[in-house]
Amino acid sequence: MRALYMVAVSMDGTHFIDDVPAVGIGGTAVYRQPSVVAYVQSDEQGMWGRNCPACERYFRTTHISHDSVCPYCAEPAPSLAFISKAQRVYIAASYDAFGRAMVTGKNTSLDLADITDATPAWHYAEEKQQTHFKCQTDGCGVETDILGIYGYCPRCGRTNARPAFNESMTRMLTRWEETDKKVSDRNARSEVWDDLTVKSVTEFETLAKHLRRSLLTFPMTRSRRQAVEELSFQTPLQADIALRQWFDIGIVEWKGNATTPPRAVKQLELPFVTKMLQRRHILIHNSGVVDGDYLRLSGDNQVRLDERIRIPSNEAKHFVEVIREMGLNLLDGVEFGFEEA
Repeated sequence: MRALYMVAVSMDGTHFIDDVPAVGIGGTAVYRQPSVVAYVQSDEQGMWGRNCPACERYFRTTHISHDSVCPYCAEPAPSLAFISKAQRVYIAASYDAFGRAMVTGKNTSLDLADITDATPAWHYAEEKQQTHFKCQTDGCGVETDILGIYGYCPRCGRTNARPAFNESMTRMLTRWEETDKKVSDRNARSEVWDDLTVKSVTEFETLAKHLRRSLLTFPMTRSRRQAVEELSFQTPLQADIALRQWFDIGIVEWKGNATTPPRAVKQLELPFVTKMLQRRHILIHNSGVVDGDYLRLSGDNQVRLDERIRIPSNEAKHFVEVIREMGLNLLDGVEFGFEEA
């Protein structure tokens, strides 16, 4: 599929002044004039490349009119500000062609087939990114390609994180089940339990850093902004205390609203979470060998100094489940925990 959208360029060619709405046969598009209209073609998927004016990162999307939200940094801006660097080159070339036609008084025709690498001034290529998602918000449905996993919809600003995070955690639990059924070697099983312990927190940290971008769009003092930017999600129980103080949202608990029921990690689970987080730490930094810090911080009295820890299968599975619950608590808090003034 190919599609076109139109951009009105100032008569002196120095800036974009409007996006030109599409109209049906016989309709008249309303946009600022005098101006020169440039037609920008989509890629084969009907998408256009964008560069965020704030963070300058590149993405592709079907949303190209009115205001937009950057899927990476969540900063909003007029859609004209998101026109990609490659498209700006293309639009400038289109404007120059219009100017030549006006000066010479001759008709000028452009064949899209001639916009190739052989004529680089006319060529713009849209890059395929790593993750493609379609916004699930009612009435939206915008499609977007991004680098990485998590992103915000350029049209409505809603994150794709809920299905992506759930899918990732489900894959971990599926891996646990397959290993538990099919693998009998003790060392091979232990490697999987260790890996799930480490990766579940990594997945949570990635999600939390993504959601932090949304929180940083709120007005706040410089010192508070710095504190939010430096907040570590490798220690989610400590991050929970800070988030509840700053934003009245948390990781351990979601208070619920009219559409989403409350959810909480039980208090008796918190010592288990603390122990597993410390296990993750020594798996990463000390090859799983117990040190003095682990004995002091974990509350684990079943191991000795210099012993190599072994994570029981049921504890590995339960930790993934608890981490998923904590991630969903944070998601609900960021998405539904703030009321419009």
